[in-house]
Amino acid sequence: MSYQKFSLIPGQIDIVTSKGESNYQEVLNDFDSADYIFVTTYNISQNRKALLSSLKGAAAHAEVRIVTNIPNRYETYYGDNVRKKASESINNYTKKLNSNDNEESIGAFFNFQNHSKVILTNNIAYIGSANFSEESNNNRETGFIIRDRSLIQVVIDNLVPIILDESIRYYGNSFEEKKLVLSLLASRLESASIKIEEESYTYVGRFEEVKTYNHWDPQLRQESLEGLLELLEEIEDEIYRINELYETDEFADLIDSDSIEQIKILCSEDDNISELASFNENHYASDLIAEWNVHNDDMDEAAQRASDQTFERKQELAEAAQQDIESLFLNIQRIQNSFELIIRKLEELEDEQETNIDNT
Repeated sequence: MSYQKFSLIPGQIDIVTSKGESNYQEVLNDFDSADYIFVTTYNISQNRKALLSSLKGAAAHAEVRIVTNIPNRYETYYGDNVRKKASESINNYTKKLNSNDNEESIGAFFNFQNHSKVILTNNIAYIGSANFSEESNNNRETGFIIRDRSLIQVVIDNLVPIILDESIRYYGNSFEEKKLVLSLLASRLESASIKIEEESYTYVGRFEEVKTYNHWDPQLRQESLEGLLELLEEIEDEIYRINELYETDEFADLIDSDSIEQIKILCSEDDNISELASFNENHYASDLIAEWNVHNDDMDEAAQRASDQTFERKQELAEAAQQDIESLFLNIQRIQNSFELIIRKLEELEDEQETNIDNT
């Protein structure tokens, strides 16, 4: 085990680096005397509970706020198990962070674009690489410890509100869980869209400020399209489950089913987008050389000619797919907009339920 500390500004800011120990142990030590605790972390401990127990214990005398992601890398998994994994992860996290017992003093938030790590009290702050998990102790982690209370207050007054405003608070009911699932799916849809965009477009200009379709050497991959189609199935399944849960067809009417079907058609086998994504330059060039029945003496010339023709063929496929790719992104945007309508409808149902409870 190792833990080293180097003074950056004496008495105010230290650099800490560790392996085998908590990189922010000094902040944990202050939990017992803190009035305010804020934690934002990419993930929390999977199996051990000591850190979360320390937060819940501190909630007896301090205002506690914790923001986390649900970090399963779903884009690497395909098939029916994905939906189960998402549901299990959310259940696992929400049970650990359930704040019903101390709703006023402890607040659990989710942010699906969160990768920042800040652990602080009103007396001492850590900003660095370590997550709020015991597993982080196994890694080499490095960060800053801030002791100057005026600097800590700057973080609390400025950074904390930004993170909380981007996050979803969890209150422990079915409406909140469904909003979390939908927000997670919306985040993953955005990531899938960005991935396909990066593989289909390039950026030009002095500061790469202009996005342009890549006719010359697109890198669109079939795996990206398959991931998008799997995700659309998850979305449809989740909307069906929400309809079943609340005994209504309203949510199915709100999701843009036409856009989902259009994307499936655009990405179907042998259509323009799929042909571009599945084009294998090495195989195509090799097939050309084999077709020409080239002898060894002519191999260099044949290889150059095959390379030129392969490049031309890829350009043809890219040009043929451009309009369909543009249509793909328009349909993704429509689906993203419908997520906002569905979450708003969930909030309306939640308000109606609370009103009915108040009236009784």
